[in-house]
Amino acid sequence: MAPAGPFTCCGLGCLTGLLIGVGVGVVHSSSVSRFDRNVTSVVVAHRTQALNEAMRAVTWLGSWVALVATGILLVVLALRQRLPMVAVVLAVIAWAGENGGVTLAKHVVERDRPPQDLRLISAHGWSWPSGHTAVALLVFTTLALVVVALAPKSGYRTLAWVVAALAVAAFAFSRVELGVHWTTDVIASMIFVGAWVVVLFALFASDIRPNRMNAEAD
Repeated sequence: MAPAGPFTCCGLGCLTGLLIGVGVGVVHSSSVSRFDRNVTSVVVAHRTQALNEAMRAVTWLGSWVALVATGILLVVLALRQRLPMVAVVLAVIAWAGENGGVTLAKHVVERDRPPQDLRLISAHGWSWPSGHTAVALLVFTTLALVVVALAPKSGYRTLAWVVAALAVAAFAFSRVELGVHWTTDVIASMIFVGAWVVVLFALFASDIRPNRMNAEAD
């Protein structure tokens, strides 16, 4: 993994720079702001008590609880030699990169959240990008990749990706419906984390391919 280290840092730096650059552009774009306000207005107008409660429950999918639970699962699978330990290391790198990039972008862009009177839950800090959405996408992508690595049939793998996509979509919607993020905040997070995962996979796929896993288990 060491030789790919500089490429990893370079990839993360480029993605974070793009995230910040686009964020600055969004903050100063009246058309984007108008789009976000219009979408939020439509969503808020169609709120119901049942939907609000459902979205409050869904929003836990991007919390630290989901992140810790996924980490524990990876460690257990690695200790049981179902996954190589490098998978755990890569998961930590993925989380560190996601957290670092999102945190830096928030403090540089400094985009305000939707008005306080629209929020159904408490939220702190800046709005761009959505940190919870980034965590949710990372968690469910990781879980889908675990299923892909362990499932004996392609049907299970396809189902894992479908479930992951639906879960992330529901979570992204929950952040807008609950009034704590603009639509472009969650879109930015999904693109950033998706690109970051692709970078890591491109650099380290050979370290976690099935034959390498089998060799380590032996």
